[in-house]
Amino acid sequence: MKNKDLRMGITMMVLWIILFGLSFTFQSSDAVKSHTTASFFPQVVLLVAMFFTAIMIYQSIRNGPDEAEERAVDYREVKKRVVLSMVAAIAFGFGVSYLGTLVSIALFIIATMLVWGVRNKVSILLNAILTPIIIYVIFTKILWVQLPAGILF
Repeated sequence: MKNKDLRMGITMMVLWIILFGLSFTFQSSDAVKSHTTASFFPQVVLLVAMFFTAIMIYQSIRNGPDEAEERAVDYREVKKRVVLSMVAAIAFGFGVSYLGTLVSIALFIIATMLVWGVRNKVSILLNAILTPIIIYVIFTKILWVQLPAGILF
């Protein structure tokens, strides 16, 4: 296995499968009445993650070793990006309480995409707008899960 994407894909797939198995142990709370169990949403998300990871593995096998593998990796830059991503994740956690879930998700997406070098403004805005909308529809309208509203309501 010379291809880093293939190794990463296989590692991610193993992780998704383990988490999927663990999701069957989730217990529903009687605090919130819903027509789904506590394990339903994590299982759906994990199945989607497995699907996209399978596509990534297929592409890695089809394309062969990546030419970028031969280039030197600046580990200081990667470490900086990982640390900034973790800071954004922590800020997201606090932001959910104060700003609300949807605003925090949009800000997290913008911050993370900028940290990892995405500079296409249209791509950033589409992701920051469409993702919270999709999450709102799935959670609030389909699963009947109330998300922390924050400043929105």
